[in-house]
Amino acid sequence: MATARRPLGLALLLRLLWCTVVAEREVLVKEVVLDSAVADIVYTGKEHECVLLTTKNKRLYFSEDSGQSWKEITGTIEKTSAVLQIERMIVNPADKTVVILQTQRMMRGTGETSSRFFPYIYISEDSGRNWRRAWGKHHGLHSWISHPTKREWALVSWWSGDCSSSAARVIDKDADSETAKEDEREPCVHRLMFTKDLGKNFLSIAEYVVQFSWGTAAHDQENRVYFSAYKKKSGDQGKLTLWTSEVDFNYVDFSMRGKPRGSVATAVPFGNKFLISNEYVLVARVKSDASQTVNLMVSSDGAKTFQAALLPSGMGELEEKWYTILDTSEGAVILHINSDSEGVKDAGRIFISDPTGTKYSQSLSNNVRASEGDCEFDKVVSMNGVYMANIVVPPANTDQGYGAAKAKLQEQVEQEAAGGDAVDQKHARSGQKGKAKATKEERTIRTVISFDKGGAWNYLKAPRVNSLGKPYECASKGPEECSLHLHGTSSWDYYAPFYSLDSAVGIIMGTGNVGSSLRFEPEETSTFLSNDGGQTWMEAHKGAFIYEFGDHGGLIVMADDLKKTSEVVFSWNEGQSWFDFKVSKTGFEVDNILTEPNSTATTFVMFGTREEGVGVLYYMKFDAMGFPACKGVWAADSVSSDYETWSPTDGASSESCLLGQKLTYTRRKRTAQCWNGEKFERPVVQKKCACTQADFACEIGFTRAVGSKECLYGGAEMMPERFIPTLCSKTFSAMAYRKVPGDVCEGGWQPTPVEVPCPSAGVPAGTLKSLLLAGLAIGVLYLGYGFFCTGTSSSKTSFEFAAPKGMMPDWSVGAILQLPLVGASWLYSKFCARNRGFDAHPTLGYQKVGRDEFDFDGIGGETSLNDFIDQAEYDDSARVYDGEAADHRPERTGIVAGSHNVASRVPKLSAPGTGGALKFDMSSDDQDLL
Repeated sequence: MATARRPLGLALLLRLLWCTVVAEREVLVKEVVLDSAVADIVYTGKEHECVLLTTKNKRLYFSEDSGQSWKEITGTIEKTSAVLQIERMIVNPADKTVVILQTQRMMRGTGETSSRFFPYIYISEDSGRNWRRAWGKHHGLHSWISHPTKREWALVSWWSGDCSSSAARVIDKDADSETAKEDEREPCVHRLMFTKDLGKNFLSIAEYVVQFSWGTAAHDQENRVYFSAYKKKSGDQGKLTLWTSEVDFNYVDFSMRGKPRGSVATAVPFGNKFLISNEYVLVARVKSDASQTVNLMVSSDGAKTFQAALLPSGMGELEEKWYTILDTSEGAVILHINSDSEGVKDAGRIFISDPTGTKYSQSLSNNVRASEGDCEFDKVVSMNGVYMANIVVPPANTDQGYGAAKAKLQEQVEQEAAGGDAVDQKHARSGQKGKAKATKEERTIRTVISFDKGGAWNYLKAPRVNSLGKPYECASKGPEECSLHLHGTSSWDYYAPFYSLDSAVGIIMGTGNVGSSLRFEPEETSTFLSNDGGQTWMEAHKGAFIYEFGDHGGLIVMADDLKKTSEVVFSWNEGQSWFDFKVSKTGFEVDNILTEPNSTATTFVMFGTREEGVGVLYYMKFDAMGFPACKGVWAADSVSSDYETWSPTDGASSESCLLGQKLTYTRRKRTAQCWNGEKFERPVVQKKCACTQADFACEIGFTRAVGSKECLYGGAEMMPERFIPTLCSKTFSAMAYRKVPGDVCEGGWQPTPVEVPCPSAGVPAGTLKSLLLAGLAIGVLYLGYGFFCTGTSSSKTSFEFAAPKGMMPDWSVGAILQLPLVGASWLYSKFCARNRGFDAHPTLGYQKVGRDEFDFDGIGGETSLNDFIDQAEYDDSARVYDGEAADHRPERTGIVAGSHNVASRVPKLSAPGTGGALKFDMSSDDQDLL
């Protein structure tokens, strides 16, 4: 029974009206008790009417009525006495009725062999009702990537050959024994295959493969297969543990009938790792095997041409520990580069590219990054150009420049060398939901928002009052002292992150607090909501809740996220009033709340655990409340209509413009007691705006402070040397602003060139440094020549390693300072005068002085990515069969209700690992990376 929760003015009247009108209405609730906690849930079927669920005990459950009734089907997948354990469910994005099931099956046998597991793949073409075995061999599946549009096409990879870590090997009786014996005699190789009939037949594409992916629809390349592979095709492949020039980035095209067109083409020689995302192809090309450096090569024309990414010169060849591509969805590449600065740990800088993806300017500094590589940076997916992020506020009087970041990095490298392998440390994480988090956070963290794709950032405005009607004391304080701060993805084990959905326009939710910085104490944490795209906020409820949206944002369902509960809280009016009801007499820990993928239905499933790990799931159907369908969508804003129009704004523009245009959305009125319905299509009207300063981001070499729109020169370390005149006197002209990619504004404010100081008197910093080093080297060479060589006769045929009289060096400060001048004079005498010391030695000559390999300044625009984002879960590791089915249970279920983290939708590039085969793991969404 729905009861009121929050007495607040008008909300109280609405609540009383609700209680009067819906006193007899109820939410339909059904409970299902499972063998263990939920591990994964996927929706299948053309209308998402079917649901498949796996538990931590690796059992499979099926529902064909959106989760209302369930049956376990583990034992019915195949008629066999063998024990099946479910590892992974993959839903075909082109046809939701097709599901690939990855399992481990215990072989039939006796004694020690009876406990051995082997991989088997099953496929359903009717949403999970019936299954057929695709294959079951001892090498098994490594990855399955469905074609983006063709339901029966897929890229499949597996490891074949003798990849066992143990000499003793047990063969499944159901497997092809001849093939198994042959595999044991062959080297361990990662093979890339193509199927056009859902696993019935396979065509080999390549061997010794590192990575692979389908092409992008942005360039009509859906039928192209990109992959990186070793050039040498012999011996055991092993794992890519170092950047190597032995790996190239290649592609091959397929016809509409599924046949290869032409031969394999090499797009980037020495291309080791890559990412295909929207219109961009990004490749890590090895620059040097010896120094383990790479260039980030970018193509925006479908791999026809590539250019090296250009970052501020101060980045140089800074060896980033993490290098994450956060987003490519709006005509630009957004990067997070690790660069912990003085007084700041686990943070990095956000860089945003131009439309080509090659030239990057700094957008935000000190962005929070978890030790696992997740960055607290999210796109508000229902609105273009709106992003939220968490930043670390550095202590006062600390150096935030690139030089300090490099020194800090060197210190970290030394500490990690003493502390063990970074990958081992990553997988040793033991945080669990329900486990108390330390209430003291050493860092000062604040939340910021951008309405122009990272062009400018501002703090979140604090609500005027809390959910109890008590005012927040922020009126007389600046935003640094009193703003709203929300938890990001790195707090997911404890608090739900800020969250938005494409179907719920303008609605954002998060957990956090109002104050000078983010707090981690449970008693300080509340749940907040914005219905205008982050411009204003309200405290929705005291305490930390887990939440989900339904009915295009017209229904919000929440449950307590920190302690056991038996209640569900919901709102049908965007948080103006809340109502609760009990689902159980026994309290349980809620893991998550989900609805179908489009978030347009009014049915939800909530799951969690009771005592002793018993899993429990609740199906909730809000249709039973009997709300009518909303009406008047084409008469929005009229009295008779249930709909209104709304235009998002950044708060600064008088015309409510974002990215150069005014978008007018039609959405349900907050007080309209009706359902939008799953078939609702939201009308949107577009109108271009005049340009303002908010339509421009900072050009490379310039930065903006949080809360400011002015782009200021960042100094020589921010400006690539190629943009500084060779002959520079006092100042030079540069553009401080560039139009935000995707912005469509016209006319209005336009930037003009500004004068900025030269890095030094007449010579760019890098050039001057090179000249000084060269001069010093020449001086040293002169002393060495005078000290060890006689040089008195041009007829001598060999050097005499004895110091002539009077040639002992003077090491006074003045003499050292004169070395470049003395060396230059000596060079002139040797090359311009008649006496040439090398005339008698035609095979000898001067060798160019090499750059100090540890000198990272003055490298120019080349990007070094020694560790190119966190290590991917699907790197090129052979499956190790140790006789047991792998247990890949996440600490908290892998289904994040709307934690629509931008990084989770964009696959990650990664550096080579640190050796050793990884356990078979298909638990990540980044399936195009192996």
